[in-house]
Amino acid sequence: MNVLLVSTFEGGFQPTTIATAATSLMKEGFNVSVLDTYVDGIIEDKFQGNDLIAISVPLFDAVHAGIEIAKLAAKVNPEAHITFFGQHATINATRLAGKYSDSCICGEWEYPLTLLTKHLNGDIQEDLPGVLSGEQAMKGNSIHPYMSRDHLDVPSRHILPPLHKYPQKQINRLLGSEQIVGSTEIARGCHHKCLYCSVFAAYDGKVILVNEEIVIQDVKNLVEGGMTHLTFVDADFFNAKYHGIKILRKLHQQFPNLTYDFTTRVDHILENKETLAEMKQLGVKFITSALEFPSKEVLDAVAKDTSIEDITEAIAYLREIDIKLNPTFIMFNPWTSLDDIVTFRTFVEDNALGDLVDPIQYETRLYLYKGSPLLHKESIQSLDLTEYEFHYDWKHPDPKLDELYYEMLTPPEEGIFKRCCLKC
Repeated sequence: MNVLLVSTFEGGFQPTTIATAATSLMKEGFNVSVLDTYVDGIIEDKFQGNDLIAISVPLFDAVHAGIEIAKLAAKVNPEAHITFFGQHATINATRLAGKYSDSCICGEWEYPLTLLTKHLNGDIQEDLPGVLSGEQAMKGNSIHPYMSRDHLDVPSRHILPPLHKYPQKQINRLLGSEQIVGSTEIARGCHHKCLYCSVFAAYDGKVILVNEEIVIQDVKNLVEGGMTHLTFVDADFFNAKYHGIKILRKLHQQFPNLTYDFTTRVDHILENKETLAEMKQLGVKFITSALEFPSKEVLDAVAKDTSIEDITEAIAYLREIDIKLNPTFIMFNPWTSLDDIVTFRTFVEDNALGDLVDPIQYETRLYLYKGSPLLHKESIQSLDLTEYEFHYDWKHPDPKLDELYYEMLTPPEEGIFKRCCLKC
């Protein structure tokens, strides 16, 4: 069996999703090749000669690009079985399978994808956990996502484009120098249930820890690939209270010059002050935190379980221990007013965030993707919604807010996506 793994966009990082899939498949003896269109573009010849073409869609940004890849792959190689995998494949499985692909992987992907390949090779015939067939989807059926940690293994970085092809402008800006940036994860999923979050939509509050040995070996491989700075791309680094700090201590011992960043919630910053002070000494340079919007109404609407006072305290503490904050926002959302926009500017100035905020954050707008828990809220259902295949466009109750949004919106630069976090 010849398998092609395709990535279109993974937050601008080297695509771990296809790297972990490759490990599982190669261990079973399958011939695996990869294509990352984010850095290499679309190479049609890559689609030829493959029995299975598996397209990674971990982020909302990747869904439409992945569909275009699937259409092209079916045209170039009509005999190939096409499947999707990744977080937004789980969320959109019934919308993808049968229409744009022959199947779709739901939940964790490495083991189901390997079973699917064995099935296509004639090695196994039984039902395939985590694999939704096109036939099932066309009948309106769905399946339970596959959730397990036993199948996790070290990502196969050596078959991916080199790290230097994935520059990170905001990281370079925050650190004040050019970095070779790598990424890894210590867990998948998230215990928290913020209503806008696609991690919640895909994992329903479950967390799957990645074994410490796997993480450390992956980092070793990244360092050998030239990495100078590591981003932990977990939805929340403190999903397990001690898992991350134990790993950081070991990494700092082996790679004392390596620097780090990760994502966590405001409440975890306040709960882990002593740990964060230690992390500063271990090489943590900045923390990304989704502040959403400095408004109680907005924070309550998305079930953030925090307050403006908590946010202000967390900002002050990180400044005190000299860890930079990389704040993300949902600048335009249905619950803000024009007065709130003025207040937002004051909030940024009062907390001295102006030099830290990525300019893209001033243009972020709430995504209402299909499968979002937000769609159950009355305040969302009452909006003027326009339905599309994978999402809804919404209009603000005050048309002036939408006018302001479109006035502020700048044309996207190549490779720049207006996103609020690494896991959406």
